Amino acid sequence: MSQRHYDYVIVGSGLPGLLLAASLSRFTDNIALLEAQDTFGGCHKKITNAMGSFENGLRFFPDTESSRSALNFAEAVMNLKIYDEPKESQSVFFEGGQFKPFLGFGDVHVDFYDELAYFLSSSELPLKFPVHEWPKRLMENFKGDFLPRSIVTRFQSEEGRVKSVLINGTKTLNGDQFIFCGTFKDLSVLLPTESLSARSKNKLNKTTYWTSICLDILHSAPFENTNAYHVLNGTTQDELGPCFGKLYPPTENMQFSQWISFVDDELSDDSEVTAHALKKMKRQIKRAYPTALDNPISERIFVYSNYAGDGVLKVNENQTIAGLDNLWIASPTINPGKNMVGAIKQAELVVSSLGFSIEKQNDGQTYAEETTIEPLPHPESTL
Repeated sequence: MSQRHYDYVIVGSGLPGLLLAASLSRFTDNIALLEAQDTFGGCHKKITNAMGSFENGLRFFPDTESSRSALNFAEAVMNLKIYDEPKESQSVFFEGGQFKPFLGFGDVHVDFYDELAYFLSSSELPLKFPVHEWPKRLMENFKGDFLPRSIVTRFQSEEGRVKSVLINGTKTLNGDQFIFCGTFKDLSVLLPTESLSARSKNKLNKTTYWTSICLDILHSAPFENTNAYHVLNGTTQDELGPCFGKLYPPTENMQFSQWISFVDDELSDDSEVTAHALKKMKRQIKRAYPTALDNPISERIFVYSNYAGDGVLKVNENQTIAGLDNLWIASPTINPGKNMVGAIKQAELVVSSLGFSIEKQNDGQTYAEETTIEPLPHPESTL
């Protein structure tokens, strides 16, 4: 590992890392894609139950210019038509024993309102292909080396440039350009000591980050047939706030629903806080649908740390770290866009800042809606 010198070293193979890896593969195959886990894709994977296949948590694209721009970039990278014409997206709120169109929380303060507001668009862009299929497509377009189980423990610099990364505390990997797509907060530990002032490090650590609490429920009986998204809140206000959810069309004897809420990342390591959040989500669901939680077939909990936040760190206009002009930041939390849109837009911004433009190939040809994406072998066997 220490003898190889890469043009680009990408840290993290979640969606931003894969978009960058596939984009840069059009220009070079001398790329290292590092991943701490044993496979690529981050949290984007397929979940299967008796009702079919679903995303690992809610995936949503509001019908906005920013959303369209992000999806157009993703389409160009994958060379695949991935979204359809917009459709109405109605959000309802349970109050006074009935559902009403959601018009806001009034005087009630919701700490994570910006994260929740992302889902509250009156129109959405439906996907032709679920997000959990994107990683396979992106890896098909990647021409470099995928290095799983590679935990970056330090960026090592010299004269204002990163020269290498230390992996698993023992191995060194060298490169010309380094792109960080990992958890933004981790930079306080990974960056060379001299590159961050004590004040900057304190700001980075004091920024509020949000952990998402996701709850999937396979209900033992259908209870509602609606396309509306749900904003649920209890009658008692507390720091945990509301939850947001989606009901899928029922069959004769079951129904599936997905729900999301947020807790302060600093508190999420406390199992009691997470348990309390889940308990409140269930109370909110039961209040709106009294029979929905009777004898559920299964429940699935997914906790995603550092899901969102507003990263505070001085970066140059081209998204490099101030003082380290070859370390590019592609973490979604630094982008003003939220959720999926922020993740894609930050990857696009870094690609552009590196001096590349990604256009659809094959004379702009797009794939028909019937196109299927064949699964890749285990990532280790492709290298």
